[in-house]
Amino acid sequence: MSLKKFIVGISLSLFFTSFLFSQSLAELAKKEKERREKLKGKETTVVTNADLGQLTKRPALSTTRSQSSEPPISPQKASPTTSSRQPLAPPLDKNVDTMEPGEGQETPEDLQANWLQAQEYVGLLQTRLNGLWQEFYSMDDMSDREGIQAEIRKTAAQLEKAQQEEARAKQAWEKASSGLRKSKKRSN
Repeated sequence: MSLKKFIVGISLSLFFTSFLFSQSLAELAKKEKERREKLKGKETTVVTNADLGQLTKRPALSTTRSQSSEPPISPQKASPTTSSRQPLAPPLDKNVDTMEPGEGQETPEDLQANWLQAQEYVGLLQTRLNGLWQEFYSMDDMSDREGIQAEIRKTAAQLEKAQQEEARAKQAWEKASSGLRKSKKRSN
C-alpha cells in the first residue's frame, strides 16, 4: 500500500506544478497580439495551389540551339562553358603502333601526355553525352527529340572510338615506360 501512496503523491505533485508554470489563455492572447503587431508592416507572399498549377516544368540543363560555323574545339582548349552543341575534336596524337621504325619515337613523357589528353577527351564526350540525355528527357516536342537522338548516337560512337584510342595510348605509354625501366636496369 505504501508504494501506491508514493506513486499517487508524486503524480499529484507533478500535476499541480504543471498548473503553476502553465500560462493562462489571456497571457497567450496578449503575446500573439504583440507578435502580429510587429509583423503588420512586413510584406508576405502566399502560395496557393492555383499558383503551383501555373508553373511549367523546366529542364535542369538549358542549352542554346545555335548552328554556328565555329571550328571544332580541341580538348586542350575546351572549357566548362563550352556549349553542348559544339562538336568535339579528337586528340591529335601519333599512334605509336603505326609509326615507321626510322621515324622519331616519342618519349614516355610524350606518350603519357597523349594518354592524359585522350582521357580528358573521353571525359568531355561523357559529359556531352550526359547533357544530351538530360536534354532529351526534359523536352516535350517529339520533333526536337529526334534530332537529339541523332546527336546521342553520333556522340556515343565518338565516345566508343575515343575510349579505344585512350586504351591504345595507355598501352603504348605502359609499353614505353616498362621498356625504359628495363633499359635502366640493364645499364646499372
